[in-house]
Parts: sequence; structure tokens; C-alpha cells
Amino acid sequence: MRDPEGRVVCDENGYPIIDAAKGLYIGNREPDWLLGIGSTLRYKNATLSFLFDGRKGGDVVNVTGRSQITNGMSSLYDKYRNREYIIDGVQAVPGPDGTTTYVKNTTPIVLDSYFINTYYATVSSNFIEDGSYIRLSYVTLSYDIGKHFKRTWPVKGLSLTATARNLFLLTKYRGNDPAVLAGTGGGTGSAGIDNYNVPSTRSFNFTLKATF
Repeated sequence: MRDPEGRVVCDENGYPIIDAAKGLYIGNREPDWLLGIGSTLRYKNATLSFLFDGRKGGDVVNVTGRSQITNGMSSLYDKYRNREYIIDGVQAVPGPDGTTTYVKNTTPIVLDSYFINTYYATVSSNFIEDGSYIRLSYVTLSYDIGKHFKRTWPVKGLSLTATARNLFLLTKYRGNDPAVLAGTGGGTGSAGIDNYNVPSTRSFNFTLKATF
């Protein structure tokens, strides 16, 4: 629950009040826009190619993160387990004339399993995150060695290529990878649902190509 200014409303014990309404619109998995920037650069016998891809917007529901919290496996426990914490919100104070005013919440609670399982993990909006990102998809460097060979040699061409994929990912998403696609059925399928998905791997490939 939130007050007219959007602040979380807490009860007299300092716990946030959960909105009982169902089917609320709390996120949109469709991105505002997608971006890809790539190029191929050549200098003498060397060729360098790369591709950056990114996305602005597009919400992701972090089901994996929710499971880690309810199972006690989240790294958040290292900092908050069984410690007192004051929810950044307000408490409602009813007036004699029927109006309601809101004062800052100052009542601490304990971040224990009761709070996690009763209040935090049951609120879906706690696990809707911005899926914006910028990724260096690949970098390929190729060098043509064959041009240094003499014409009398049996090897007519020889090139060495090194390719690195998924070198880095810049994102505020707390899961493994915001670019998740759990299924493909029906439109966008289950895009934007991070439910124990395997993240994109980082790989390095080396190729030696000879022409006779």
C-alpha cells in the first residue's frame, strides 16, 4: 500500500501493509528500444570486428532471486539477516474529522524469516526489475599470415582468428542476465521471466584456416 505521494504505508508495528488487490499492472516486459552497434576495421593484414547490443527498458521478473531469498541463499542475508531495520515509509494517522495524515515511520522491525516469508517474498513488485543493459556480444580479430608466404610454397593461404563472446555486461539487473527468454510460444512467449534460466556463457574460440 502507498499513500497519495507514493510512499510505502506501514502499520503501527512498522511492517509494510500489503495491497490486497489482485491483477494490478506492475510491469511491462516490452523494451522501449533495442540497439546494436557493430563494425569491421581492416589494417593491412589484420581485421577487427565487434558488436555491441543493448536494450532500454523492459521489465524482468526475477523469480530466481525470489527463490534464493525464500530458501535463505541470497547474498542479501550477509548484510540484513536478523538485524533491525526501519522501512522507509509512513504510518497513517486518522484524524477526528475523518481525514488521514501520514507521518514518517520510525518503528524498527527485524529482518527475520517471518518478515521475509510473510511480507517481502509475497509481494510481486519486489522482484520486478529494470532489464536495461549494454553487452559486448563479440570481438573477432583475424590476421592473414598467408600473404607473407612465398609463391613457391604449397600453402596458398593461412589465417589465424580469435573470437571472444559475451565479454562484459553492464546492467542494474540483480540476476544473472536480463536478456532471458524462457519460452517462445505465443507472441513474446515468456520473455522477461528469469526462472532459473541459464545465463549466456562467455566463450573464446581460436581458428586456424589453411588453403592449399
